[in-house]
Amino acid sequence: MKRRIISALLVLGSAAALTACSGNEDKFVAELKAAGFSNPGEPSTEKEKKSKKIGKRTVKSSEKIIEVMVRVKGCDLEMAKVSGQSGYWLDELHVNGQEPDWPGYPENLKRDQVVKLLADSSSKPTGFTACYKPNEA
Repeated sequence: MKRRIISALLVLGSAAALTACSGNEDKFVAELKAAGFSNPGEPSTEKEKKSKKIGKRTVKSSEKIIEVMVRVKGCDLEMAKVSGQSGYWLDELHVNGQEPDWPGYPENLKRDQVVKLLADSSSKPTGFTACYKPNEA
């Protein structure tokens, strides 16, 4: 009898954890839509593990990073955020299967701000001109 109760609790706990993850993913997609990105892709989650030495002990922690691909003016932008925290950032720009770095990209931009950034004369990553199409939505 105790085994059945424990098994049932484990199943319920796993289901609750999966629902919480998908809930945060759905919230992130909604946040991007509210910022004007009308075409967010399917969210995915990565788990990032960290360890820190404090004295003689090692403290381990992990956080879930939610990533969603959006397309703006022909460029595929991978937006990311830490699950359960506010704010998001441009994680990667995808150009011809490559992921060039884009240092200095500001965080939490709305779609209109991204369009303006793509069009201005600031420095862009390598390969940017291959994807950027100013006449595309």
